[in-house]
Amino acid sequence: MTHLAIIGGSDAGISAALRARELDPTTDVTVVVADEYPNFSICGIPYYFTGEVAPWRSLAHRTSADLEATGMTLRLNTYATGIDVTGQRLEVRTPAGATEQIAYDELIVGTGALPSRVGITGLDRLTPADGVHVIHSMGDTFALHRDLTPGSLSPDPPFWGGWVE
Repeated sequence: MTHLAIIGGSDAGISAALRARELDPTTDVTVVVADEYPNFSICGIPYYFTGEVAPWRSLAHRTSADLEATGMTLRLNTYATGIDVTGQRLEVRTPAGATEQIAYDELIVGTGALPSRVGITGLDRLTPADGVHVIHSMGDTFALHRDLTPGSLSPDPPFWGGWVE
């Protein structure tokens, strides 16, 4: 059996995982996702803020349960920190902060693009605490929503109930 490891839980990584399982259902697929929101439409975030897309969960193409039902394994809130090409191992940092190795036969890196900083000096050092938001993930979306919602003291948006299947 082939073990395919994929870094990235947005459209590129998830599409690759789904296609691999479609071509060979015996392929063991592990997808490493840096946050807890696999297969979300990042391009839809502006429409969430305009109110054209609601609730925020509708930005998901598929739920985690839908994806796992295809036979893939999702490693949510897990960061890829290194690749050992010779040993065919992916080093990851788990949600608990531990370092683990994931063996693979094939590796796909489908992490998508980074937000452009357009050459603005100092932008890389500014954060939502400074009142500056760079929107690239659902976590970024929730941080901006908190800042735009008057009187919001909660660490998560008022509609947040956790991404539970």
